[in-house]
Amino acid sequence: MKLTLSGYVWSTIKLWIFSILELLLVLPLWILFQVYVLPKQIEPMWLNAMPLVSLGGILLRRQCSVRWKQLLAAFILGVTIGILSSGSLSIESLPLGIAGFICAYLGLTADSRDQTSRKYWIGIVIYFVATIVFRRIPDLESNVTLLTWCGSLCLLLTLLISNSSYLQYSTLSQEGKALPKGLQRNNRIYVIGIGIVAAVLAAGVGKAIGTLLWNMVRSFFGWISKLFSGASDPQPPPVEQPQASPELPFVGDQKPGLLAAILDVALYIAGAVLLGVAAYYTLRWLYRNAGGKLKRVLDTLLNMLRREHTPKDNRAYLDEEKSVFTWEQTLQGLRNFWSTRVTPRNRKDRWEQMNTEQERVRWLYRRWLHLKSDHGYEVKSYLTPKETEDDIFKWNALNKHKRKGDEIAVNTSNSLIDLYEKARYGEENPSANDVVALKDELKL
Repeated sequence: MKLTLSGYVWSTIKLWIFSILELLLVLPLWILFQVYVLPKQIEPMWLNAMPLVSLGGILLRRQCSVRWKQLLAAFILGVTIGILSSGSLSIESLPLGIAGFICAYLGLTADSRDQTSRKYWIGIVIYFVATIVFRRIPDLESNVTLLTWCGSLCLLLTLLISNSSYLQYSTLSQEGKALPKGLQRNNRIYVIGIGIVAAVLAAGVGKAIGTLLWNMVRSFFGWISKLFSGASDPQPPPVEQPQASPELPFVGDQKPGLLAAILDVALYIAGAVLLGVAAYYTLRWLYRNAGGKLKRVLDTLLNMLRREHTPKDNRAYLDEEKSVFTWEQTLQGLRNFWSTRVTPRNRKDRWEQMNTEQERVRWLYRRWLHLKSDHGYEVKSYLTPKETEDDIFKWNALNKHKRKGDEIAVNTSNSLIDLYEKARYGEENPSANDVVALKDELKL
């Protein structure tokens, strides 16, 4: 479904907010990165640009829907932020470049991650451990106050998100659907109030207020005692200021000129291009001439890079078959459960274990999808069987030129889909001869 401009903008803003929250959840790790990893020549203010790098990845999420495009875009954004922070492509730009690469990749894949409360509770645990450890390390002790306030904010947000998930579960509402206004308002008022009180107490504000009141009482009684005694505090003796030593003129290092900087950047770019071309032709030669395990490793790597990006808002395809409880089916399920615990994985789904023609047809359909998946196709669970067949036809047409010399071709037949839909939804069983002929035709 194609989004309108306003829908796309709102979706982008929503994903950016979630990305900022994810970065905030690992703030202790960013502090460790700044203190122990970030070079002294780079200003720490460049860490504030990480949310903008994530925003750049979110804006490119539709143009980079394949894994290799996402990695390439994240690499370019990481190199860019590294060069901007250090002024050149040097070893000092490597740590911030890696951090930019990670943030850009998280932005590119933001719409495919579950926004559940589990990762927020993991962030709370990170804050809890960091607050204890940072107090015992002198270099990190100054960041305890920041961790306390940010941890309180994350705790409040985690409570709100967990509360929303619980309300949707309790009211049997679908994910993303608006809850009743009255229920949502009353529940969140209590959660926000409890969260604010807990955050204030955890931050030590209660102790600060008590100390302030105690100092005010002490000052009041001290002023009363001085008023009746009539004594005044003695004036401290004047302190002589030491004479300032003359400052020597500062002689800094001379920076290279503009032409030298341009030539340095051009040299780095030319070297990177040459290395990329050499790596491409080396891997291409290895892929065409290698065999055995190396061939399988390269096939797995190519399948990973060609994997398509699937947003989480696509709902999985659900069939209409009803489930009727029977004791025979329950006992058979228990036997299958214990047999799968002691049976090797490669022997759990075999043709000989299928008892009926319906199970054999479903086995053929599963094997057909697994074989296509092994060749690089990503199975989309939200498509119907007929839509999956059409999508595989399109994928075969697009990838025909990428597998020259590969004679492994899986026959795609309309009879498989027809028999599968008949076995899945129809009341009559397919004949054994048709199923065996289809298995021979598909060469499975």
